[in-house]
Amino acid sequence: MPAVEKTIPWLGWYFRLTRQPPPPPGIDPTRGFYNADCLMTWERNLDSLASPRFTAAYQAGMGTGHKIGRPSGSTTDTHIEWRTYVCCWAAEHATGLAGDFVECGVNTGIYSKAICEYLGFGELDRRMFLFDTFQGIPPEQMSDGERKARTAENRDFYEDCYDQVVANFAPYPNVTLVKGRVPDSLADVTIDKVAYLSIDMNVAEPEVAALTHFWDRLTPGALVVLDDYGWTNYREQYDAMNTLAAKLGTSILTLPTGQGLIVRP
Repeated sequence: MPAVEKTIPWLGWYFRLTRQPPPPPGIDPTRGFYNADCLMTWERNLDSLASPRFTAAYQAGMGTGHKIGRPSGSTTDTHIEWRTYVCCWAAEHATGLAGDFVECGVNTGIYSKAICEYLGFGELDRRMFLFDTFQGIPPEQMSDGERKARTAENRDFYEDCYDQVVANFAPYPNVTLVKGRVPDSLADVTIDKVAYLSIDMNVAEPEVAALTHFWDRLTPGALVVLDDYGWTNYREQYDAMNTLAAKLGTSILTLPTGQGLIVRP
């Protein structure tokens, strides 16, 4: 039995769905087969996920010291390659637009570290702002419907990781950590234009507040990646973001990875 199932029993289902099991009978694993993070494909071109550039970036993100889907201190790969690639692709798109890079919901920085590696961010004339409590989800922001699952996530996924994140991004002088609760912390820095926005805070209230805050600052063509949008166990975020998108006069693309994608008109 994998260590994660012994130490965090309720995460057994997650670990089994994120690791790479063998393909079903009749599926050729050499022909575009991917089976991880609750997503299975075959006969798909996976060159982008296998490129040396992305592989190095992904390993940098996976090596940030997180304990999502694995015990603290583990180096087990939890196989979120496809989601990470979406973020790297969206961030690369943003390099052709005016504005800063923003991530709301960071934890140890899996996605943002991968992006920094993928883009050589330290050499770019851009800024990246990382907003998080760096110690989990604020209980007061959980709705009654979210509380049970998110409290379990706080217990099993998150710990005070601020010092670790400072070390993770020390090589990047143009990356700023903003510690605090969103949306309160959004006023701590001045950001006039945003070219890339990632939102991943696991509860609806701060996610709606973050998108509302940054919407008018998004450069036309900027991409917003919603990490939890299409997952059934984050239904309140899905509903809340759809309601907000309708008010903003836009729509959200549901990706097979479980993410949502918005293009700023």
